[in-house]
Amino acid sequence: MAYNVTLNGPGPWGFRLQGGKDFNMPLTISRITPGSKASQSQMNQGDLVVAIDGVNTDSMTHLEAQNKIKSASYNLSLTLQK
Repeated sequence: MAYNVTLNGPGPWGFRLQGGKDFNMPLTISRITPGSKASQSQMNQGDLVVAIDGVNTDSMTHLEAQNKIKSASYNLSLTLQK
């Protein structure tokens, strides 16, 4: 089931990604920092990242996803799937 999370900026957001097209793995939340903006949302370790700011992540490499997240200055909008 997909759900949306909006984190209010600026970063750091408080989560780590793993995977990406270059690893032949879906982008996944690998770690959430305790007390961070991410930890105060409903996102969980192991959730799949379906879209970043409305852009589908199916064809994104790990670096492209990181850069997309870093470029979000005010709010970061993620579509996640449990």
